[in-house]
Amino acid sequence: MLPILLKLGPLDLSTYGVLVALGWLAGVRWLISRRAAMGLGEEQVWGIVYWVFGGAFVGGKIMYFLVTPGSFAFTVEALRYGFVFYGGLLGGLAAGLWHAHRCKLAFLKLADWCATALALGHGIGRLGCLAAGCCYGRHTDLPWGVALAGDSSRHPTQVYEAVLNLALFAVLVRWALPRVEDGRWRPGSVLAAYVLGYAMLRFAVEFLRGDDRGAFVAGLSPSQWVALAAATATCAALAVRKKSI
Repeated sequence: MLPILLKLGPLDLSTYGVLVALGWLAGVRWLISRRAAMGLGEEQVWGIVYWVFGGAFVGGKIMYFLVTPGSFAFTVEALRYGFVFYGGLLGGLAAGLWHAHRCKLAFLKLADWCATALALGHGIGRLGCLAAGCCYGRHTDLPWGVALAGDSSRHPTQVYEAVLNLALFAVLVRWALPRVEDGRWRPGSVLAAYVLGYAMLRFAVEFLRGDDRGAFVAGLSPSQWVALAAATATCAALAVRKKSI
């Protein structure tokens, strides 16, 4: 819809990149504003941000190459586009776990805060997909349909997911985090709530998507199968934790 936000001579400033950057900055800013509650200094928070972001970047790119093997290329352009969210989530968690272990920090407590910040940043960044015209929905006759990919009226699935992510952020801030902070829930519970919440919203929105998302199995997209696996693994982990209390 608006792939290029600004042209500066030979340089094109993409709207997608700007919105993703704004989402990242919003999430980081929120995280830094909560550093006292996290019991960390600003430098420690920035250390976490850099490691988690780096892991998410690498994980998201690796999974993109795995699901679309023909896209692999050693170019700057290949680094700018093409990421799979679940790969980024796994990469961010792995890098965060390593950094927390190295710095002797409580990983699950940090993961609760980072997952909340992620919901905020993802909600804003998803709007970049609308501007770029990717991740579009199927045809719809609803009045809020948007013109994308040669169709005059498609579901704005990017907006649906953005709104749902921001709603998830509000739920985590208002409901989940306070329960961990006052001891009613154990550390890691907010991360679990995030994974379950995102898995459900992504699973639902996928039914309205109209872009190419890989081979479907039993009527479900790869992202829906990953969402089911993530939700199942999270529920299993919660069940094991409950028995260990």
